[in-house]
This record gives sequence, structure tokens and C-alpha cells, in this order.
Amino acid sequence: MNYKKQLAKEFLKEKSKGKKLIFPEQKYVGQQIVKSFQQKILVTLCAPPQWGKTGVSLFVSYKMSLHNTRDVFYLTGMSDKNWIEQTKERLLPSWKENVYHRNTLHIFLDRLEKLKDEKKDKNLLIIIDECHIANKSDNLLSDLMKQLYDSNIKQLRKRNIKILQISATPSNALIDAELWEKYHQKITPIINTGYVSFQSFISKEKLKSPFELSDLSQVERFMSYFNNFPNPRYHFVRASSKGPSGKYNYYRIKANISLICENKSYELIEMNGTIDKSIVNDIFKSLSKQPKSHTIILIKDMLGAAKTIDDTYIGCVHESTPEQKDFSSEVQGLPGRLCGWTKQRGNYSPIIFCNREIIESYIRLYQNNFNFNDIEITSWKDSKVRINRKGEVVSKKSYLQLNE
Repeated sequence: MNYKKQLAKEFLKEKSKGKKLIFPEQKYVGQQIVKSFQQKILVTLCAPPQWGKTGVSLFVSYKMSLHNTRDVFYLTGMSDKNWIEQTKERLLPSWKENVYHRNTLHIFLDRLEKLKDEKKDKNLLIIIDECHIANKSDNLLSDLMKQLYDSNIKQLRKRNIKILQISATPSNALIDAELWEKYHQKITPIINTGYVSFQSFISKEKLKSPFELSDLSQVERFMSYFNNFPNPRYHFVRASSKGPSGKYNYYRIKANISLICENKSYELIEMNGTIDKSIVNDIFKSLSKQPKSHTIILIKDMLGAAKTIDDTYIGCVHESTPEQKDFSSEVQGLPGRLCGWTKQRGNYSPIIFCNREIIESYIRLYQNNFNFNDIEITSWKDSKVRINRKGEVVSKKSYLQLNE
């Protein structure tokens, strides 16, 4: 494979769009990962939302393939088809057919079995994106790992198989990875001013507490912030709550927003899993054009981890407010979609309404190099990591568990 030619072509393609394929910071971190793989088997990249983890993985894949890596595979526990499409768009042609998500991991398992039968299951690089999703010991990712090395690190070392797992919120996957000790390396990039981070929103007072949108008066207060923008914008509202709480009612919120939109001649669009995929894609494409009037996009079970959106004409984004919120989902949700290298800055940049305590907890965790055990500093908790009554960190077993 002529990887150099393929990469050069992709660089030119992005340059023609006025974009960069790989930022210098991503190349630097990629070099760290490649160097780590000289001694390590497993590397965990803990990078904030939209920092450019795909750019890093592309660089790592390219550099590793120039040496003794025979093939590269991109996997995720997510079931989002958009992730497959976005990932394939950014990869070199040689790897576009090596992308699998939760619903197609069984196909990769079959492919892996075939490689094993042909004695070609060697010199592989496995990249697991959003490694915190569907990663428990009873999920398909765990079955995949058992087939790779049967919880025995020496099997990976013998066959020269490297694993790069990536997430802004690695959770129990990182905790189990640390148990690999000398075979594991954790990498947390330094965040510089070129990247629009959560701290950027806080320092500019653009990160605010959410409203209870089931209350009509609070919907009015939320929508008054639309006046902060000199022209019509798109405004995202997540109105979904998984769990027993009836506090956050989707239909009541929809009714409240509909009423005010009608009075103010704003537009309301619903976007959820029941909407045809082509319509959803059209909505995403429309974000690059200014709307004729303020437009609220009411979402449910969408725009979680990984999805990249154009924020040129985004005004306000409002996360859901159930009684209990998973920290990972808050960080990776709408707030995370507005972070990135090319995101808006200045007075008319977007305003985020979310749980500020969770975002600040994430900032502390990141600054503390994802040391979950330092609970006095981090106070982090999600669906797979909690603090017990003794003050100890307890995590659910992930696909990286080892034999006792």
C-alpha cells in the first residue's frame, strides 16, 4: 500500500476546503503514542471532546503502517451509523472497510476468526473509539477481546497486536487499563489556547445553569437569551430523560416551546431516532446556512459522543435536567459538541446551559491526569464508576479485565 500517496491526497482534499487534516498538536500526541507502542501494548488517549482524536488515530495508523503493522481496525461500542460515516470520511482508502460499530462488531469477530485460521492475526493495530461506551465485561467488545488474547497480555505481545483506546471520559476502561501496569501508557494532551475548551466557555461566562423547561416561564427566560445574537440562530434543546424521574417531561417541554415559537414566529424542528435518516442528515447540513428565523431543534437520544457539528449559526444549547445525570453523558453531550479547534469565539459564540458542577468536575479530573482515585479532587461519577461508603473507587469490569 502506498500510504504516503494516500495521505498526501487527503491533505490536499482538506486544504481545498480550508481545513486541516491533522493539527500540529495532534501530530505531536500521535508521535507520543507511536513511541509508547515501542514498549507498550495498550495506550489510552484521554483527550477532551472534539480535540481531534480522529486526527491522532489517523497519524498513528499511518506511522505504524510504515513499520511492521499489517492492518488497522477502527471499532466502537456505539451504535451510531453517523460515527461510521464520519470515521470513514477521515480515513485513508486502505482502512475505510475496517470500521465497525456495535451493530457490526459480530462481523469483525468473524473476520478475526478467519485471520486466525489463516495465521494472519498478527501485527495488528486495534483502535477503539469512545471506549467508555458499551464496554462492560458482558458486552460484545469483551467477546472480541477474549478472542484476541483471552485476557492474557502475553498473547498480544507474542502476535504484536497493539490497542489504542480513546475517549474524553474513559471511565472504567482506563481503570482496568491501569492494571496492565508496564504494558499500558496513559496520554493526556496539554490543552492550549488554540482549542475552544470548557474552560473557554466558563472564562467568557458562556456556560450557565440550565432551566426547568417543563415550566413555561423558565422556557421564556431561556429563550430570552436568543436576543444576545444579532441574527437568527439554531438552538439545540435536549428533552429526554432516561430513568424513573417524571420531572423532565418531553411532551410538556415540546408543548411549552411550541407555544412560544408560535407567538414569536420561531421555528421548531424535532430530531430523534424515529426521524428518517435523510431528514436528520438534511438538518445537520442546514447548520452551515443562517436560518430565516430563530430555530429550535428539539433532540432526543442524539448528539452524544463523537458527533461533529457546524457551530457557525448555533446560538444556545440546553442539556436535559433529570434528577440524576451521568457525568460522561453531560460532558460528551451538547457541551462537548461545541468544543474544538475551529469552533466559534467572541461575543456571539454559542451559550451552553448545562450542569456546571459536572463540567467543573471534569476539568479537575483532566487537570489531575484522570486519577480517579484522588476523589477529593475529582468527585467524578458515572454509570460505571462510583465512590462507595468507605470512600473507595468502585468500577464495573470492562473489556480490558485480566485473568486473576
